[in-house]
Amino acid sequence: MNNKNNSSLRTLSASLLALLIMLPLVGAAQTKAPLGILVSESQNTIDWPTVNEANDLEFVYVMATNGAAITDGRCAFNLTQAHKVGMPVGAVHRYDRHYSAQGQFDNFQAAVRGHHLDLPPVVYVVPDSPFDINVKRLDMLLQLLEQAYGVKPMIMASQQAYLKYFSLERYASYHVLIVSNELKFPATRYTIWQYTDKEKVAGIMDYVPGLKLHPTYPLVKIKAKITGD
Repeated sequence: MNNKNNSSLRTLSASLLALLIMLPLVGAAQTKAPLGILVSESQNTIDWPTVNEANDLEFVYVMATNGAAITDGRCAFNLTQAHKVGMPVGAVHRYDRHYSAQGQFDNFQAAVRGHHLDLPPVVYVVPDSPFDINVKRLDMLLQLLEQAYGVKPMIMASQQAYLKYFSLERYASYHVLIVSNELKFPATRYTIWQYTDKEKVAGIMDYVPGLKLHPTYPLVKIKAKITGD
């Protein structure tokens, strides 16, 4: 019996040792996840050459539009300059349930027309509590974007909004950008994680939202041949 107990203890010790050896590797994989930023007119004028050269960034998303009539005041500049310095770039539309899908699509398309996009368009959904998000209208917008750009758009939402609206099977094929401004991993599935809204980046005077790709998603997995430039 003692021999069996000793053997079991040795097996358990070996298993624990193997787990401890693996932990740094997991941590390293997480810290090496590609980093990006989300910029808007809130950051004012950005020194894009400095952003590209002085930071360990691999991609950037630019806020483009809101609803059917609002265009971010720095959208054209940021898209042009980020692409000019060679950073993979994408654009974000903030969804507004009060406006038609076609009106919101037209607004986004007008804002990004003529700009090369390397990354799928993002639709940022912020529930207008206590109202719902008008799922039918949102689905129509997602379809319009996919038809125009040849790739499924990415859904951006908080963890709470994701669980309420987007954990359904019909959204399983969409990439998700989870907004969770905490230094801990999201409790939901995600492709990109906004881990803070107060990142400091050389070349940008104000705080900027910081983004991190899931450790199992190299950037090439979400980069796509975007049509409709």
